[in-house]
Amino acid sequence: MIFFKTRVNRVSRQVISNLASPEIPPKAVLALKRCIVSKFDSENWDEVTYLINGRDIINSHPRLLRSLSFGDDDYSGCVLEVLGQLIDFDKDNFNILVDYCKLQDWLRDSNSQLFEELFGHIHPSLSATEKVALDDSFNLSKHIQRIRESIDTDPELAVGSTKEMLESVMKTVLMSFGDGDCKEDLPKLLKKVQKNLKLDPSEIHESVKGAEIVRRVLSNLGQVVTGIYELRNIYGTGHGKIRNSGISPRHARLVVGVGAALASFLIETNEVRTPAPKKE
Repeated sequence: MIFFKTRVNRVSRQVISNLASPEIPPKAVLALKRCIVSKFDSENWDEVTYLINGRDIINSHPRLLRSLSFGDDDYSGCVLEVLGQLIDFDKDNFNILVDYCKLQDWLRDSNSQLFEELFGHIHPSLSATEKVALDDSFNLSKHIQRIRESIDTDPELAVGSTKEMLESVMKTVLMSFGDGDCKEDLPKLLKKVQKNLKLDPSEIHESVKGAEIVRRVLSNLGQVVTGIYELRNIYGTGHGKIRNSGISPRHARLVVGVGAALASFLIETNEVRTPAPKKE
């Protein structure tokens, strides 16, 4: 049990460090309260007492568990009161509860605006990609959710999921051009995408202003994709790896940032370049 508590504390500190420092935003506390009211039963409260500091605050509250049991109208207020006391006792309690409740997941589903306000800055480029993808009907929600949840806790998974997100984007782009046979690896997929989106450096004519610079930038796209592909093979998930790679969250954030920026660029370019449907 001691090990479990230590693990939750370590993961939760990473979550709260993204929310605010040094003070916890009141909106975050209210979001946590609503999440608890929505999800908790008496068993959850029993489990939480083994994780938090100041467990007597829960057990000694005159109304909390009774109000929950009888479905009384004051339960929500009791939860807020107990939360306030737990956070005053030890701010780490907020971290623990955020992690235990999976507050990010709950907010993403129930209040996307508040989710973006509280958690969107965890990785701004990923949030931008999510919006662009949503606007252009690219279904990347599972990839982005997996990346968000794993950057700090499982950086290898974040790297692997970034590669999968790019693969998804490229295959969707190629399908919009009628190419449904997309079984190549990531670098080869990019070459096909660049051809279709008129981003092939070899096809930039000399008459284009700054042609050499444009070619160099477009060539670097290939290097970025090859780098992510190779990093995933070395450090990411997959291929039956049984040992921790040693990659850190800061490395994962770099890969995610570059991958998200490239995904957004390809999605937006596809919107411009996709041929209009033929009129019947």
